[in-house]
Amino acid sequence: MSVLKFLGYKVMQMKYERNPVFESVKKPISLDPKITSKTNVEDNNINITLSVIVGSLEDKTIPFQVSCSIIGTFVYEPDEDATNVGLDALVRNNAVAILYPYVRAIIATLTTTSNEFPGYNMPTINVSKLLAQQGEK
Repeated sequence: MSVLKFLGYKVMQMKYERNPVFESVKKPISLDPKITSKTNVEDNNINITLSVIVGSLEDKTIPFQVSCSIIGTFVYEPDEDATNVGLDALVRNNAVAILYPYVRAIIATLTTTSNEFPGYNMPTINVSKLLAQQGEK
């Protein structure tokens, strides 16, 4: 058995919206995903909300805004934590990283099915490191 058991996820919100003020340009478009997470722990049950917003509805150089939010459910098994990694470290380093590929796939699917602009694949990243850096700002 593992220390952190992943029970699955649910999509809470997903949205694609075309930017009404977008003006087509010949240069590459730069998108900067905004990623946030919230953790709710009750005893050994953990719910993590991972949310992403990509794009803009105000910037004339960005063709769309897409967002999604998922909730992942985990169970912490303290008896299996032989190395005493602890709940906080597992949530911060593992649980969010487990959820990121699902959010990434949802964003790719939404942008690809717009049928107007090329699909957007979010970069593979160390999401826990990114969230830690965002928390330092």
